[in-house]
Amino acid sequence: MSWGNAPELPTGVMLLENQVAGHTAAQGCLGLLKPSNNDGTILKPTGKVLCGIREIAFYERLMESPEKQSDDESIDSTAASLELLRRIVPRYYGHPKLTIDDKEVEFIQLEDLANGFDQPCIMDVKIGSRTWDPLATPDKRKAEEGKYKACRQRFGLCIPGFQVFSRKHEGQLIRHGKDYGKKLTEANIRDAFLLFLNANKNGKLQRKLIDHFLRELALIENWARTQTAFRLYSSSVLLIYDAARLDSADQERQDVLGFNSDHTETTDTRSGWVKAKIIDFAHAFPADEAPGTVDYNYLQGIESLVGIFRQFLADDVDS
Repeated sequence: MSWGNAPELPTGVMLLENQVAGHTAAQGCLGLLKPSNNDGTILKPTGKVLCGIREIAFYERLMESPEKQSDDESIDSTAASLELLRRIVPRYYGHPKLTIDDKEVEFIQLEDLANGFDQPCIMDVKIGSRTWDPLATPDKRKAEEGKYKACRQRFGLCIPGFQVFSRKHEGQLIRHGKDYGKKLTEANIRDAFLLFLNANKNGKLQRKLIDHFLRELALIENWARTQTAFRLYSSSVLLIYDAARLDSADQERQDVLGFNSDHTETTDTRSGWVKAKIIDFAHAFPADEAPGTVDYNYLQGIESLVGIFRQFLADDVDS
């Protein structure tokens, strides 16, 4: 949603300072907002009408209680897929409307994944080599195919933006947007992750951070390998961790983990300071074109992301 000037926000809301991608206030758009009382939620403007309707419908369906789902045995797998999906998306709190500059704007209210973080490091990773949806015009399709081409063709993902509180720079906040992401290729995408993950001067990463991310990403990968209900276009995985807790002695005691070989959990010890969640469902469509099949476009991207992290773990990381 474009605005000629910075919109005057109503009392009770403010700009979200941690937005790293998408349409932002700096671009003359109405970006993400949050309630001034810091209630642990954010407000995402719905933007284009059809996109907003589609995303709200997605969350409404997802957040239905299991009792409301059909008990037909033929959809048991879909119900199980939705149950897992509920664990790997932000919590949904409805779609309130606010009046901004005399315009009624509908928002999607979601969990603020960075709530309570002192130094939130956040990366938006857009998943899929194809980002245009079935309703895209030829011009839209052409424009999308030209974006982040090197990374999307090789990995099935791209990085529109991220921020990191850099320990090598005494906690300085470093932000990179789409211009940085468009320069990434197979040769240098690893450097972007090393920067985001706070590699030390020798290029080493903390094992516990990589372990936590792999555990979070395993849930998403497992969902993508089995779900046959949706096709996700231009959806992202939001990677987030609190850099202030990298060296916390208390955190070390909490990080006694149980992993299987595929980094799935053996006990319910999920960390609250490292998260990976699927976001952005404005271009989520039912799998009508090839029912009963997985979303290979999405699966390629998430498997590539997991592969990058597994390679870091195989390297000489700090214990």
